[in-house]
Amino acid sequence: MSCDCTVISGPALVGWQGYWTRTKGDVAITKETTLSPVTVDSAGITDQRVNLVRHTVSFTPAGTLGDMTQFLNRYALGATAEHQPGQSLFTWATLAITAYATADAGAATTITVSSTAGFVVGQYVTISGSNVAGYNGTWRISAVTSSTQLKLAVAYISSPATPGSLRYSDTLVIHPLFESGGTEKIITFQNVALTGLPTLTLNATDTILGAVTFTAIYHRSLEADDAASLVDYRAWSAPTSTQLAFFAPESIKTLPPSIRYATVNANAWTPSDPAPAPWKDFCTANGATINLSLSTNDHVTDSCGLVDIKFTELAVTVTAQPVGELMTDEEIQKILNQQNSGGSYTGRLRGRSMKAATAMQLWLRVEDDDDTLDFKLPSTAVSAGGSVYGITSMRNSDLTWQSLRTYTGGVRNRVIEAVIP
Repeated sequence: MSCDCTVISGPALVGWQGYWTRTKGDVAITKETTLSPVTVDSAGITDQRVNLVRHTVSFTPAGTLGDMTQFLNRYALGATAEHQPGQSLFTWATLAITAYATADAGAATTITVSSTAGFVVGQYVTISGSNVAGYNGTWRISAVTSSTQLKLAVAYISSPATPGSLRYSDTLVIHPLFESGGTEKIITFQNVALTGLPTLTLNATDTILGAVTFTAIYHRSLEADDAASLVDYRAWSAPTSTQLAFFAPESIKTLPPSIRYATVNANAWTPSDPAPAPWKDFCTANGATINLSLSTNDHVTDSCGLVDIKFTELAVTVTAQPVGELMTDEEIQKILNQQNSGGSYTGRLRGRSMKAATAMQLWLRVEDDDDTLDFKLPSTAVSAGGSVYGITSMRNSDLTWQSLRTYTGGVRNRVIEAVIP
């Protein structure tokens, strides 16, 4: 038997919303097909029929400041609104078209929009509202020709009096960094949502961002049996300077956190402005871990299968082992005793709220000479902890803070806020 086999391998860039990231490890694509058996009493299972189809893409970003901004933006940054329960995780946006022009001797059409940021070759977009019927439909982008122009794979007809608008979804692009064996393809998932949030690890030896997961389903404007409705493949091309320029290894942070647990949001992080009781600034034995648990709900229709994934809730917990002169046995016991939760000791009583009468904020800060990163849980309570008595162990073990949802004027406040340069 011949062993002259071609083995393909190599890393890739991942592009989403116009941002490109390198990864800490592999990029894993998984096809998930749920099957429904056809059973006959006398013959057993005679066939397997397609039920649900989705692809997932998982990877750990390299962990630059840009990565953190990009992959936490939907849920943890104060500049954008948090998803509301029942809201779709898939983003569809619309841009006005202002002009049409010929391209490739009329075999293609160049359209002008306000900005082409985030659009990629291989992506499908939908034109609607043009008074020239031949333009209305879903077309593949064959080139991003400028900061305001896209070339579409539809023959040029004329410049319409009513240009219409362009509708498009979020895409995810896997772009190999080099061609391997002349067989590499650039993969574009046509309709994706960020469905798995990263665990954040704050310590001196690990990068901050953990793995993220994207889910890809069918493009809304294409038939499910269209070859490109889920994934588009195109020939490999070298990554552009713009794609490569996003990588900034000096902005990958591996720093121990400073933490304060207090009843106020102090504006300064200085010894002259300490946080009030119960705890001022403290350090940790092994760093801190922020867990972002995203709950979602699949929406399935009989005719099309999986058509949407809706946001239901975001739960946040922080685990750390405090150390320092403030971490006395008495202070730890106060926390374990829920002494200040809900007013007096009511946080210990079954059926009572864990929320303190005055919200207890947990504030984690990572900083060096160049940058400062803040992660704040505006209202928290310690939900787990313990003590260890021995000659080699620290007296207090890990504590777990649970973020608690608050409301202002009936509007949901964030369970976590992040400020990243």
